[in-house]
Amino acid sequence: MFQTSLERTVRLIERLKNLHDGPRVLPDVIRLGDAAVPALEAILRGPSQAVPHSRCFAADALGAIGTPSSTAALVAALHDSIGRNPDPVSLEAEGVVVDRIAEHLGIRSTPEAAEALLEALHRRPYPGCARSLGRLRESRAIPLLIECLNDDGARPAAIEALRRFGRAAGESLCRMLTQTRLAAGLESPSRIDGRAGAVRLLGELADQGLAPAQAALVLRDALYDRQRKVRLEGALALARRGGDAAEKACATLALALDEPDWVRAEEIARALVGVGSPAEEIVIALISAAPMDESGRRRRLRAVAVAGQLRASSATAPLAALARAPDPKLRLAAVTALAQIPSVAPGNFAPFVRDPVAIVRRWAVKALLKQQALDIDRAALLLGDSDRGVRELAHVRLRECGAAALPVLKRILRSFGSPLRGLRSRARLWCHACASLIQAWRTTPQRMR
Repeated sequence: MFQTSLERTVRLIERLKNLHDGPRVLPDVIRLGDAAVPALEAILRGPSQAVPHSRCFAADALGAIGTPSSTAALVAALHDSIGRNPDPVSLEAEGVVVDRIAEHLGIRSTPEAAEALLEALHRRPYPGCARSLGRLRESRAIPLLIECLNDDGARPAAIEALRRFGRAAGESLCRMLTQTRLAAGLESPSRIDGRAGAVRLLGELADQGLAPAQAALVLRDALYDRQRKVRLEGALALARRGGDAAEKACATLALALDEPDWVRAEEIARALVGVGSPAEEIVIALISAAPMDESGRRRRLRAVAVAGQLRASSATAPLAALARAPDPKLRLAAVTALAQIPSVAPGNFAPFVRDPVAIVRRWAVKALLKQQALDIDRAALLLGDSDRGVRELAHVRLRECGAAALPVLKRILRSFGSPLRGLRSRARLWCHACASLIQAWRTTPQRMR
């Protein structure tokens, strides 16, 4: 009977090696408890393979069993895995197994688990080991986690882990930012990204009041770093803090508005808007500048959008001057920004109403309607516009005017679309004026016609 039961257990555990059966039998294997630990450990410590799923199933089963013997098996398997030196393909798969083991050891607050994870992270920057050491709050891992910031694969996990340490990680982050590693006078991209990540994390900790006192000084020094990514992260962190620190970040943020990544550019723009009025002067300077390359044009376009979001009345004149800009995107951004600024004189929208691009004209007319500054004569002439959207806005204004619009519409009908030029434009104006007149006639009492 014992032999039959043992054979059944072995056959069940062997099914974990099958990619199809493994997930299905995993709950049954877990229910076996400590009786399954030796066989599971044997699978987990099996040879390195390009497809590590069966070993991962074994690690999951040992982690779910959760007894001291299963934890010891996981620790032994981790020591075994990090000591291997397989071929490059199997090495990547071995990393998957190590991370899966580390995931389960991260909820085992035992000295053996912590030591094994520390040893593994000392050997290679395994993301799973970084996360688990963060969960265990193992302070001895902080220097290793700082080094993991320089690895593209482990960086997100290292940031997540360091965030859990709060103040304890702040001093190490500060030291990293002041130390540059150059090879032939150049800093590697991974190292640059790592220092940028350290600045971002230090800024988060400073926002929470958890960073050391020198954090603010280090963030300000980051504004003058040799690398753009580090400068930008320092500026974003200072902008979030507000006050004098945010004002110092304005120049760096404004120059970074040429960021090619749209999502990143939106983050920079939001940071500038968050700074408020101290950002207005440099934003207006960018609007007034004459860019010579694509980067400068992109920066100027986004500066226009930021000026609108800031509702900077001081930007009214520079924005209105863009009605003569050759770039239609810039003209559209300018009229959109002007529409966001309170108390803009209606005359600033007049050049945009005559713009050759329909969407620009439409936004200008919308702004005038919002201000209730679209007079009857201008609204009536807009009935001849080639853009349907502009004509619909003109109809809206004329319906609001009611009987007051009748004389203007009759004059247009009598003059067959004058003062517009061109047969097509005059015919269009005449037809739409006729339709608007009929509508006004129906809604106007007879005594007021």
